[in-house]
Amino acid sequence: MPDLTIKPENLVLLFIVVAMVWEVLAGRTRDGRKTREDWNMALLTATVMVLVQRPALVLVTAFIGGLLVPQWQGVLAGFEAANFWWVLLGYIALEEFLHGIGHWFAHARRPKSQHLQRLQALFKMGHRPHHLSGGNDGRGQLSVTQTFVEHWLWWFIMPNYWFQFFCVYLGLTEVFLVGTAIKGLWAAHNHVNWNYDLYFLNHPRAWVRKTMYGLCHILTFPTQHHHHHARGKNSGSNLCNLLAIYDWLVFDSLVIEREKPAIYGWKQSPEEEHSVLTRFLATDLAKLRVSKPASKPVSEAAKQAV
Repeated sequence: MPDLTIKPENLVLLFIVVAMVWEVLAGRTRDGRKTREDWNMALLTATVMVLVQRPALVLVTAFIGGLLVPQWQGVLAGFEAANFWWVLLGYIALEEFLHGIGHWFAHARRPKSQHLQRLQALFKMGHRPHHLSGGNDGRGQLSVTQTFVEHWLWWFIMPNYWFQFFCVYLGLTEVFLVGTAIKGLWAAHNHVNWNYDLYFLNHPRAWVRKTMYGLCHILTFPTQHHHHHARGKNSGSNLCNLLAIYDWLVFDSLVIEREKPAIYGWKQSPEEEHSVLTRFLATDLAKLRVSKPASKPVSEAAKQAV
């Protein structure tokens, strides 16, 4: 088991700060690429995540575990110590799969079931702020601080977050810490305003292009995730932050492009474009109401038959 001297959130935070400084110095945040609302949204969501959402989930999962299965608390600690790296691989694979399911549902077509429609409305509402970058002028681009930008609902409805903290309750604390660092760092690196993978995908040597193309089926690289943040057909693609193999073999959502997206970010309402609180807090319950399908008009022949 590794000796953990730096908390995973500090590693991720350090990477985000360094990447953010690079984006600023390289001019990647100028000329409408990043708006004041984008900066404020990143600050607000990071603060609430650290002070409210994560502590709340820790407390709730511990309470539920203690109420329903108190005998399971810490039960896997010994197994983790004896099989750390295998447990870590399993943890990352399961956590990423659960994230992919929730993310897929937020982007999926409208289900037929009215109950699922209501549930999907919550997921779409929770995920929408993550796709709001820049303004409606189409100049906005992706930035590393967008990594953790979501609606306040997102942390409480995504299954992978509940999975993470139930693993802590079961005693997989070290696996949780290392897995969180690995996944957080890779997700943050996919949101940075760079596209180094395009160098390899467009390399003059065929073996380099083919190798990178193959790797894009296993891991998610920046340009793949940038296209997920594009405005257009690719915004429902590349759902996984780390393991593209799920996009390829499970969700059928893998897209590998050889150039950057033309336009980033979804279209916004005027309130969303200029109000951080609207992006983060607004919960339009009307979106959760599902109207019953209209009855088909009765034909004249049917009326006469009656």
